[in-house]
Amino acid sequence: MRKKIALITVLLFAAGAAYAAGARTVDDINLPFTDDKDAQGSWQAVDFVAKPEAFDPKKRAFTDELYLKELVLLPDGKTVNGWLTWTKGVVMHHGDKTASKYLIKDISGTKYMFFEWKSGDYTIRHRAPEYYVLKKTAGIRRDNISLPFKDDPQVVGTWESVDFVQSPGKFTPGEKAWGGDLYLKDLTFLAGGKGGKPWWSWTKGVVMHSGDKTASAYTIKNIGGADYMFFEWKSGDYVFRGAKPYYYVLKKK
Repeated sequence: MRKKIALITVLLFAAGAAYAAGARTVDDINLPFTDDKDAQGSWQAVDFVAKPEAFDPKKRAFTDELYLKELVLLPDGKTVNGWLTWTKGVVMHHGDKTASKYLIKDISGTKYMFFEWKSGDYTIRHRAPEYYVLKKTAGIRRDNISLPFKDDPQVVGTWESVDFVQSPGKFTPGEKAWGGDLYLKDLTFLAGGKGGKPWWSWTKGVVMHSGDKTASAYTIKNIGGADYMFFEWKSGDYVFRGAKPYYYVLKKK
């Protein structure tokens, strides 16, 4: 009899686990894209509240460290994370299969986003989501990349990266300022304004990136008998965080 009861208990437990697994909340994430210019940009988490109306800009409700640090919404429904996409009013998580609503409010001249946090409490325990409160810190920066071509014969050729500095004045030949590996290895400028890669081109003094929509200035200086290029590095920090670009230093081969 005891063995029979134990077997029934095991079967009931297994059935319960299977039911729980099957009862996981899954949202519809196949939503068509609708643009929302107000949402595009970088948002920094500042609080975590039960409801949007509980937020007070002068007094933080959540005193522990915030798990979500920032949310960056790029044009065309993209984000900096491959598993997140968005459409107007909703952010879709393709791993968790959640569609989290967001609401943007202007409070005393500052834009705040109230973003549903659909954690395991929502997907597994079926609880109503609480909200991250995020403050807009920067919009998406787009440069003018429709610049006419002006020749610059001295730039044609291949330039090899030798350093990465905060500003051109920080560079000293033979004394590397950047301690890590250099992400950008080299740049090849072809005649007629073509770049070494199909997504970038150049005109005198500027390199244009058709994907990131950036126009990065370059200057060439002769230091100690060698030609060096100082090239603005307009990374994501520039595009969606509003940061001032650093410079790659490249030496002509």
